[in-house]
Formats: sequence, C-alpha cells, structure tokens
Amino acid sequence: MKTLGPILTAFCLCVTLTGRASAAHSGDVVSLGNDTYSITCEAKNAFNRNVDKLKTDASDAAAKYCEAQGKQMRVISLTGDVPMFSLGYAKAKIVFRALNPGDPGLTSNAAPEGPAAAPAIAPVEKPLSTDDLYAALVKLDDLRKKGILTDDEFQAEKKKVLSKSK
Repeated sequence: MKTLGPILTAFCLCVTLTGRASAAHSGDVVSLGNDTYSITCEAKNAFNRNVDKLKTDASDAAAKYCEAQGKQMRVISLTGDVPMFSLGYAKAKIVFRALNPGDPGLTSNAAPEGPAAAPAIAPVEKPLSTDDLYAALVKLDDLRKKGILTDDEFQAEKKKVLSKSK
C-alpha cells in the first residue's frame, strides 16, 4: 500500500508530460478543388483547450505545404472550435489557396473561385420541389461529413435551403 502512492504519482506525471509533448494532431491536406485546400488540427486530448495554438499549428502546416509545392498561400478562413469538455477535442481548421507567385488571386480582394468560395447551394428564385430539397439537404450533409462545412455552417445553409421550400 505504501508504494501505491508514488507509483500513481509517477504514472500521472508521465501521462501529463506525454500530453504536453504531443498536444496537437495535424490533419492531412484535403483538396477542395481549384487550388483550394483545408487542414484541420485537433488536440490529442480533452485537456488541451488552446485553440489559438491549434490555429497557429494549422497555419504553419498550410504554409509548409505551400512552400513544398513552390506556391504562396492565401488564407480563405481560419476557424477554431472548443466543444464542451466531454463532447470532443478542440480543433482548428484552415481553408487556403495555394497559388503561383504573382497570381492575381494573392492580392485581389475579389472572392476566390471554387468550392471553398461558392455557396453550398446556389440561390433559387422559385420554391424547391421535394426532390430538389432532398438533393440539396443530402449534398449539404455530405459536405458536413467530409469536413468541408462545420456544423454551424451546415445549420445555416440548411436553414437557407428550407426557407426556399415554402
């Protein structure tokens, strides 16, 4: 019994140090088309709640990717999420374009082309049919499952689609 206390203390110290040494997991580069990519960095444990550090890690990973490709980076969006403690790990997501040096898209204030910039569902003037409504909702759900849309973005787009069904 007397040795249990030091053993537990040593175990807790090892777990804490391991968690600090590997605080974040960098996701893979996901191509979204038209020179647009995303990278998601997720904390490796529920105790790491520093979303600013995760955003920095995601930005660094994107910069390294662009550098390796001989491209320059233009950030489209950089978001972070810290869920309630028991509901997941903190994460950050960057969406960026990898462009050739001198590309007008690097300095242009115009919205970039491609899936990252286009709305998930094109505006429609007439009410959507049941089949069109179903197809639009399935498409949005697929984008959410692939990580292209966050849950908040999904809900916002879903609300827009449903408002067009009336």
